[in-house]
Amino acid sequence: MHTYMVDSGAYEHWLADNQDQYVINAERSLNPANLVLHRASCHTINGTPARGATWVGSYVKVVGTRAELEAEHATARPCRLCLHPDGRNGRHGSQADTAAPGRA
Repeated sequence: MHTYMVDSGAYEHWLADNQDQYVINAERSLNPANLVLHRASCHTINGTPARGATWVGSYVKVVGTRAELEAEHATARPCRLCLHPDGRNGRHGSQADTAAPGRA
């Protein structure tokens, strides 16, 4: 497990090498009420930042395996896009997700 607080380039390098891992996106204070767990491949914490030019700064990224992150940050809630509670896991809009039961 590692925390990226300043170096967005190092975080981006980690992402490129660890798409099968997980990331907690958090306020710099690591406020337990505002922790979100993502797959490293989630577009909301990967690629080009939607706001600004860096992924870290006012927010930090804690990276590692899902088990490590959930054990250390039990209050982290799953991302509604990449860790959907019904098991879709970020494949919104795919035919398998929208087909009638038994017709995927």
